[in-house]
Amino acid sequence: MDNTKRFSGKADDYRSARPGYPAALAGHLASLGMSGAAVADVGAGTGLFSRLLLDLGCTVFAVEPNDDMRAAAQQELGAHPRFFARGGTAEATGLPAESVSFVTAAQAFHWFSPEAFRLECRRILRPGGMAVLVWNSRVEDDEAVRENAALCRRFCPQFTGFSGGNWQQTERNLRVFFGGEPQRLSLQHDLFYTKDKFIRRNLSASYSLREGDESYGAYLEAIGALFDRYAQDGLLRVPNVTAAYWGRLTP
Repeated sequence: MDNTKRFSGKADDYRSARPGYPAALAGHLASLGMSGAAVADVGAGTGLFSRLLLDLGCTVFAVEPNDDMRAAAQQELGAHPRFFARGGTAEATGLPAESVSFVTAAQAFHWFSPEAFRLECRRILRPGGMAVLVWNSRVEDDEAVRENAALCRRFCPQFTGFSGGNWQQTERNLRVFFGGEPQRLSLQHDLFYTKDKFIRRNLSASYSLREGDESYGAYLEAIGALFDRYAQDGLLRVPNVTAAYWGRLTP
């Protein structure tokens, strides 16, 4: 499947159930000089990370190829005077040369061609500009997270693992993109879901079954049963780490 189409029809679940980012991450981005900067937020989706950037005073050019996701971002943030959503891909943003001081990608880099994205970032970044890549990642040795993965393997033919599925390959792609080892930061950021949000979080995934797919009903039932086994007082705690990688792109 074309990566730009993977989230078609998923925008409502995505924006209602995907987690945000810890306050400590915003503080770290401010320490990098991002406050008030012009930023290209690439693969911006429904604008979850763009909102954090706006709160930092940034002017945000949210680049998103999927029409449904971009429309959701526009609905959420379009009234903000420093928010500009546009169609485009990581490899061809359509932004002018040397137009931004930072490029960000949150929960998205694993979908990109690292070489082509690197070339595009070097084109649109101003001299001395920086790239910042961010993920929310489940702690996969947690029992409930392991069962969630097993459930996805059982029902979802496209499932290869959380956050793109092959973290070793993503690590290699990070080195290709940055031209060496990036700087990195990990922040504990546990997530808490109601049953409805936990189901919708699963449905928001690119690999998730959709209504009308064979076994969709059994899939929903299994997600709900998983929640019931591990939730306490109506909430399921999912251990999570927010990881950030940043640096200037070497020549």
